[in-house]
Formats: sequence, C-alpha cells, structure tokens
Amino acid sequence: MSINMILVIILAAGAVLALIRMIFSRQASTKAIVLDVLTTLTTAVIVLLALIFKSVFLLDIALVYAILSFAAVLVVARYLERGL
Repeated sequence: MSINMILVIILAAGAVLALIRMIFSRQASTKAIVLDVLTTLTTAVIVLLALIFKSVFLLDIALVYAILSFAAVLVVARYLERGL
C-alpha cells in the first residue's frame, strides 16, 4: 500500500468523523468548527491530488480555497458572536 493511499484513508476517516460530529451536535458553534475542519480536510485532499498528479494548478486552487474558507469561517464566527 502506497503512502498516498494511506493519506486518503486517514483524510476520509477524518471527514466521516467530522460529519458524524456535525450530525449529532446541537450547538451552532460546534457545527461551525466542524465546517472549518471539513474545509481544511478538503484543502488537504486538493493538495494531495496536486502531489499525485504533479499539478501546480491544483496547488493554486487549494490556496484560493483555503483563503476563501478562512474568510467564510470568520464571517460565521462573527455572526454567531453578535450577528452581522
């Protein structure tokens, strides 16, 4: 088994655990944290695909996605704290 397959399994397990946490959570703040975890895992998957396919373009996509997801988490956190 290659290292890429091991990384895919670890990332998939993390995503499944995060989705389970999101389903059974009642607090909005916990759901926001899980959403941040899922966007981080998605960024990691895109970076892993960039390494597998040796594509610089995918790294650019991962960078833009990470910046946008960070901004989205800031907006959600501000909304949960005191509204828009």
